[in-house]
Amino acid sequence: MSTIGKLFGRSPFSQLQQHMSQVGKCVDKMCEALDALQNGESEKLDVYATEVSQLEHQADQIKTDVRNRLLRRFFMPMDRSDVLEILSLQDSIADTAEDVCVVLTMKELPFPESIRDDFINFRDLNLKAFNIVAEIINELDELIESGFGGAEAEKIRSMAHDAAFAEHQCDLVQIQLLKKIYALDDSMSTGEFHLWMRVTRVLGRISNLAENLAGSVLKTLSLK
Repeated sequence: MSTIGKLFGRSPFSQLQQHMSQVGKCVDKMCEALDALQNGESEKLDVYATEVSQLEHQADQIKTDVRNRLLRRFFMPMDRSDVLEILSLQDSIADTAEDVCVVLTMKELPFPESIRDDFINFRDLNLKAFNIVAEIINELDELIESGFGGAEAEKIRSMAHDAAFAEHQCDLVQIQLLKKIYALDDSMSTGEFHLWMRVTRVLGRISNLAENLAGSVLKTLSLK
């Protein structure tokens, strides 16, 4: 058991990391669904939507366990409100991954060649922002062990900056992607056009939530 574990007993942080690991499975399944869209394999999308729903439900069960644990009276190196905020943002990422998969099942979508590169770049940047913040959560034990200071705190600040920059890049690519989608409005049906807009808008939440999550961890540093 870590030093922090010896001092405070079993804390919710390992479960917070377990929850983030489950959120990662939701994001991975979302990426599989987006790959199917890109490859014209629309017949797989209902399966992926069902699978991500099951993964998200499992994440909810972990979330409930963490919240129940926080109701118990024991000393923690972080405020309960901060832990709950981090947990809520992680939960929102899982929900968003599920939402993307559900949107993809609404109607069979063509994948125009003119938006392919921008969309793939947009997806990858959202994934990059998520992966950075997932690494931050995995560093929580080390951050707490360091007393929220020193090299570990600087490492977290650097990763949070990287997550924010990835989110900024997402915004720039999203603008270009939306312009190209609008340029195709005459060649798409109304339903296809609006669904592409929705897919792009919902997917973009991943990087926004990742940046917010990194910011929540940074907030705990500023209060120490």
